[in-house]
Amino acid sequence: MHNFSALHRPTGDGAVVVSGLVSERPTAGTLVRPVAGAVGRARAARPSDAPGIAALIGRYAHDGTLLPRAVADVEAAIDAFVVVTAVDGAVLACAALQEYSPSLAEVASVAVAPEAQGRGLGSRVVRAVERLARRRGHRELFALSLADHFFETLGYQAAPLARYPEKLARYAALSAAGAALVPKRCFRKRLRAPRAFSRLVMNAPMLVSAPTVYQERPKR
Repeated sequence: MHNFSALHRPTGDGAVVVSGLVSERPTAGTLVRPVAGAVGRARAARPSDAPGIAALIGRYAHDGTLLPRAVADVEAAIDAFVVVTAVDGAVLACAALQEYSPSLAEVASVAVAPEAQGRGLGSRVVRAVERLARRRGHRELFALSLADHFFETLGYQAAPLARYPEKLARYAALSAAGAALVPKRCFRKRLRAPRAFSRLVMNAPMLVSAPTVYQERPKR
């Protein structure tokens, strides 16, 4: 069994990896390739994004920070992914909703291309996953991170991984299959009901009947 304790692990370029997301801290002499084109909003992934998603995750899989995803695997789960892309279609950031039960899901496969760091793309894709989770009825999200600050700024709180036996069982299966797992700290967040649902409730007609008023008959 792995010890999933808190761990801050700087990468070789002076950055701190957060479940594949890199909060850039460039060192002297670090060369960062500029992003091609403007950066848009986070959106639901399309089948055409699958190769780019798999390639981006693969950039963080060599050291076990993220588990590699084959293009076919991403295509099969494309409805779970959100992305931010450049105008040329290059995938700059991604994240996925890993569903465990009708109420519980995980923010997984969070990755941002090194050349797109410092633009808030990691926050965008995590927020997009949260919106997707709310629409699907999940009320609790958790995430595993290599740097505490990122998820804390998004309203997540530290939690014991033992709270999620579903994740422990998945880790055990991956470990038995020979996967290299990097220890990470667990964070959780409770989600509010979707706004659309709130507006629906506020605008819905009253379902409670008005009280019946009985008037006394005039005496003759």
